[in-house]
Amino acid sequence: MSKGLVLCLCLSAALYTGRASWAEEEQKEAQPSKKNAVEFNDSSLGFLSLSLADCVVMALKNNLDVEVARIDPLIEDKNISVEKAPFDPIFSAKGDVRDVTEPINSRFITGTAPGRLSRQIKTVDASLSMLTPIGATVQIDYNFERVFRSVRSGVFFNPAVNSFIEAKVTQPLLKKFGIFYTRSKIYMARNDKRRSLYAFKQTAIDITNEVQRAYWNLVNAIEELRVAHTSLARAQAFQKDNELKVQAGILAPIDIIVDQEEVSFREEQVIIRERDVEDAEDELKRLLHFFGPNTAPWLAGITITPTDKPFFELRDVDPNDAVKVALENRPDLFEQKLILDNAGIEARRKKNELLPQLDFEGGMRLRGLDNHWSDSQEEWMTGDFKEEFATLTFVIPIGLRKGRAEYAKAKYEKRKELLELDKVEQNIIVEVREAVRRLNATRKLIRQTSKTLKYANRRLVGEEKKYSVGRTTNIEVLRAQNNLAIQEARAITAMTEHYIAQGELEAVKGTILEKFNIVLEGQALGNEFIY
Repeated sequence: MSKGLVLCLCLSAALYTGRASWAEEEQKEAQPSKKNAVEFNDSSLGFLSLSLADCVVMALKNNLDVEVARIDPLIEDKNISVEKAPFDPIFSAKGDVRDVTEPINSRFITGTAPGRLSRQIKTVDASLSMLTPIGATVQIDYNFERVFRSVRSGVFFNPAVNSFIEAKVTQPLLKKFGIFYTRSKIYMARNDKRRSLYAFKQTAIDITNEVQRAYWNLVNAIEELRVAHTSLARAQAFQKDNELKVQAGILAPIDIIVDQEEVSFREEQVIIRERDVEDAEDELKRLLHFFGPNTAPWLAGITITPTDKPFFELRDVDPNDAVKVALENRPDLFEQKLILDNAGIEARRKKNELLPQLDFEGGMRLRGLDNHWSDSQEEWMTGDFKEEFATLTFVIPIGLRKGRAEYAKAKYEKRKELLELDKVEQNIIVEVREAVRRLNATRKLIRQTSKTLKYANRRLVGEEKKYSVGRTTNIEVLRAQNNLAIQEARAITAMTEHYIAQGELEAVKGTILEKFNIVLEGQALGNEFIY
């Protein structure tokens, strides 16, 4: 199995439960990890050998910013369900029982005057309604009422059961009309989820870039420590040779003081470089979450041994090609485009709300009356007693001050986000061009430091030959040694900066994850995500 595939599988397993979980409309609730720690079983380990790819995967698995960004799309997915909720059918039902006794001043009803009338009333109301994608509300109402009267005079049925069923449609024709307006908040919620996915990818890119920079800084610090040790060994060997010459009477004892001073100075440099190594190592450990509260305490003291070494690329990078790639891959650019899209949707919503309200309502009611519920139902089913209705409602506010202000505000927001999009594009172009220049400059610097290092080495050889025949002093030899150490450190730094610049260029192009064969779950073909 290839190394890239292994990395891809490791990150996928760590960050997501599977691509199918993003496609489900009703996703399971997010369960944040309770333990974001690197797990090692052997606490006796003193060294940990890691490649750059290992560090990237480990950081993406344990970094808290990545964990937070991973949860955001799950939250936005629930917001989509919230915006879809108005389209869910709504059923309501109500039952009512009443006993009423009232005085009646009618000889026709009571037979005598005055009298009293007792009634027992049982009522059931039920309704089922649903909002459709075009903005129409479809509603079905059912009602039946059973009335038992203590006095039978004046009525045919006692008890009497009245029932009806009514179906009606209410359709906005101007304001709030159409599929776009009705589903606009769903479109915006989906855009918000896409934005959260792009933000997640950007977080992963930023963490990967930080890790590669910290990794190469650690490599650089270790190499500079090696150079410091080598320089100290040269000075110590030179001092030892001179001490033998003093013992043989060839060299004056006073000359040893210069050698001792230089050896002491280079020992100071070793101490400083050791501190730099520890600082660089701690920075990488921080990104790998080695200092977390749930991490094994002994991990903080482990020594990280990098296994990758910088390498030099001869090919120059074309800034125009790099800019083109960045504009096709940068997550923050697509985030801004989605923000602009949402601003456009909101402007269209507010423009629609400026229209007058013109609603059509139409439907039919079927009625039934009998002394039994079943007979009453059969009667309205025949359609003999029906009511058809159609209504137009026209409402126009005078002034529209609020609506016009909200529409103007939405247009300004859209214009603002369009300017922000231009700003993001310009920043991307500038960042890419700067990264390309930095990479090309480090490439030239590597060539130049190699030449300088070659000359410094020749200078030291020449000074040593001159010193062996008494044509120069030990100060000049030590100066040449120190200059060689400086040039060795510069050459190492140039190489390290070159590789850091390579990673930063891939980061500003938005392709650094692909360079490590890392695929984030939820990422679809091109610049979209599965959701």
